[in-house]
Amino acid sequence: MQESLFARAARVFDGWVDPETGVSVLRIHPPGVDMYPGRFMTPYHQTQPFLDGGRRILLRQGKNREHAREGASPSVMLDLTTGVIDDLLFAEGFPVDLNDRAQTALLYHRRGESGAQAILYDLQIGRALASLEVEADWHLAGGILLADGKRAVISHSQGKPYDEFCRTHFHLLAPGGSTVFLELEGIHGNHMQGCPTDPDLFAYNAWPTPRWDIEGVTSIAKVDGSVNYYAPLDDNAPRPGDFFGVRDHYVWTPDGARIVSYLNRQPVDLSAPFNHFEFDWWLSALDWRTGEDYFAQYPLGRWGGHMQVTPDSRYILCGGGPGFDKLFAVDLQALKEGWNEHIICGYPTTVSRGVNSDPFPYPFALPDGSGVIFNAGWPGDEFGVYLAEWPGELR
Repeated sequence: MQESLFARAARVFDGWVDPETGVSVLRIHPPGVDMYPGRFMTPYHQTQPFLDGGRRILLRQGKNREHAREGASPSVMLDLTTGVIDDLLFAEGFPVDLNDRAQTALLYHRRGESGAQAILYDLQIGRALASLEVEADWHLAGGILLADGKRAVISHSQGKPYDEFCRTHFHLLAPGGSTVFLELEGIHGNHMQGCPTDPDLFAYNAWPTPRWDIEGVTSIAKVDGSVNYYAPLDDNAPRPGDFFGVRDHYVWTPDGARIVSYLNRQPVDLSAPFNHFEFDWWLSALDWRTGEDYFAQYPLGRWGGHMQVTPDSRYILCGGGPGFDKLFAVDLQALKEGWNEHIICGYPTTVSRGVNSDPFPYPFALPDGSGVIFNAGWPGDEFGVYLAEWPGELR
C-alpha cells in the first residue's frame, strides 16, 4: 500500500499533536528556506491547486510582498514530500487554475490597469495552446478550466458592477482558438467553476445590473449555449437578507451532485463600515437540479470565510472566525438535520478585521484524503501554511 501524502510530508516538516483531538499538525516551512511572514498562502477556494496527485500544491505570495525574495514569482509549486519550492516563472503570465489529469494551466497576463490576456497552457510541453485578449472597453471578469482540462471558460464584462448596467460575454478558449457562446445584457458574470463530472457544464454568478434584490445569483450553463438558468431554490431553502447576502462564493462537490456555499440572511448597511464576521451566516449544500437544500446557521464564531469539500464529497471543510481558531469538518448529509461539526485541530491565533483584503484559511483536502492544508496565524510571525492529518474517525 502506498504511503499517504500526509505521512510523506511528516518526514519533511515539523509540527505538533493537537492536545484536544490527537491529530498531527505540520507547519509547511521547508528546511533551510526563509518563508518570511506572508510569503506563501493557499490560493482562492475555487482554484484547483494540485499537481502530481497532490504531491505538489500551488501557493500564492502573501500580501506582505516587501518580505518576499527579490525576483521571486508571486506563485510557486511546493512539493509536500520533499519541501522543494519551484517558482512558476511563466513568461506568459501567472497561473489561476490547474488541471492535474490534463497537465494544463490557465494563466493570466495583466498589462497595466486595463490590458489582460487569458492563456491556455500545456505544462508538459511548456508552451501556450491558445490565448484570448481582452477587447477595448471590456475587462477580464474571471476564468476557469473545464473538467477535461483541455478548454477554459473566460468572462469579459463591460460596465462597472453593481450599480451600472453591465454586459458579459463568455468565451470558450480551446487549442483551436476562442468563440463567444453566451452574451448577457444587464448581467455581470463572474466566479465561474466547472462541474467536476461534466466537462461541458459550469456554474457562474449572474449579478443583475443595476442591482436589485434577488434570491440567488448562482447560475448553471453549458458551453454550447443550450443551457443557462439560475439554480433553483425550493420552498424550504433559505433566502438572503438582500442583494449582497446571496450565495456567491461556492464550490461544487466532487461528485457533481451539489453546490456548497454560504449566504447572509441579514440586510447590510453599505453606507457604514461593517465586519463580515458579524453577519447572519448560513451554510448551504444545494442540489442545483431540484433546489433541495441542506442548510444550517453557523453558530457564533464558526464562519471564517470560504470552504472546500473532501474528495469523497462527504465533508465540508471550514476554518473558524476570530476567537474560534479551529479547523473543522461539517458532515454534508447530516447538514439537512441541522448544524454539526467535527473539530480537526486548533491552529495559531488568527486575527481579521472582517474585510476582504485579509487572508482566509482557504482549506483544501489532499487528493488522497490524508490531510487538509490551510492558512493560519495572520498577521504575525506564525502566519503561514499548515497541514493537518485527516482524523481516523472520519474515514
